[in-house]
Amino acid sequence: GHTAQQILPQIIKQLKESDLQPLTVEVPIPDSATEQEQDKSTKGNVGNGLMELVLGLPDRCHRRRADWVKVATNGRIVRSHELEQTMITALARTLPRDRYPICFLHLRICPSQIDWNRHPAKTEIYLHSVSYWQEQVAEAIEHALRITPATLPEAIHSNRVKQLLKTSEARGGYITSRSIQGIAATQEITDKTDSKTDDIGLIQLRAVAQLHNMYIVAEHPTGIWLIEQHIAHERVLYEELCDRWQLVPLEPPIILQQLSPKQVEQLQRIGFEVDPFGEELWAVRNAPELLRERDDCAKALLELSLGGDLQTAQVATACRSAIRNGIPLSLSEMQQLLDQWKKTRNPRTCPHGRPIYLSLKESSLSRFFRRHWVIGKSHGI
Repeated sequence: GHTAQQILPQIIKQLKESDLQPLTVEVPIPDSATEQEQDKSTKGNVGNGLMELVLGLPDRCHRRRADWVKVATNGRIVRSHELEQTMITALARTLPRDRYPICFLHLRICPSQIDWNRHPAKTEIYLHSVSYWQEQVAEAIEHALRITPATLPEAIHSNRVKQLLKTSEARGGYITSRSIQGIAATQEITDKTDSKTDDIGLIQLRAVAQLHNMYIVAEHPTGIWLIEQHIAHERVLYEELCDRWQLVPLEPPIILQQLSPKQVEQLQRIGFEVDPFGEELWAVRNAPELLRERDDCAKALLELSLGGDLQTAQVATACRSAIRNGIPLSLSEMQQLLDQWKKTRNPRTCPHGRPIYLSLKESSLSRFFRRHWVIGKSHGI
């Protein structure tokens, strides 16, 4: 039969199979399910369920409404507010503002795990141990979003891309070597490792050039990748801030003028120490570590005072602290940034939902340069 990945493009306009990432995971039934609950219906697979996920990649597709965040159980489309909200939340900082994901979840589990008495028409369900299933769904989405060999086409190694770059270098608008001394970006890029993402090290990306001091040109076994340096670094810093939102003391404090009571309240709500310092003056006594050393720290604090929750503040801080486009980087700095970026949990888009990388397959290059032609025939021999 047809899979959800094959069917969805027939239903949703302009959606392609390549825009979707499927993932199938076997999930243990939570301990709260008793032996009595695991009845004959689970014969042959006692204690396990199957979670089938089809996820629209956030750098390629999204919706104006949450009309394609859907759940099915054992072959039947149902409503599960808890799981639908989990899917939306898990993808919240990978999509543009006011856009929603395409996400289809199919659970094949023992019927004893489902409470069908939530709605008279049996269209809404409640899962026993719902927090456990929410955690499993969030983990599956995180895994599907990573850049791993499993989520990319099979690698076909070829040296032809490397030769193409070398041949074109003399005439192109990019460089393959540059020595930059003492730029701020060297200190800004921080090393971040996560035991959950060690498998991403299998993806081979080698920095070979910088295009217009904006894009990193990287060689991949399947072709060429272009990575925008600012938003790749923004993604790295944002996830680090989410994991470690550390406010450090400011000595001396930063003095802000003419803050409204609402602005003072906003800064205090997201963890800042703000005290009156005189007529229309306020002293801010701590700040995120990333901002403390920056000349524009006061401007950043004013921005943060204008509204938004903690997550919004973290996005704004990461954006302001990331390497700017237009800054030249050495090959080692580019490679360091690539190594950090590919280990992030959501490497496909920045926290604002912008795509971070563009991949050009070697097979596409081969077709464009007609390398499949037989030389004699192409000359009419």
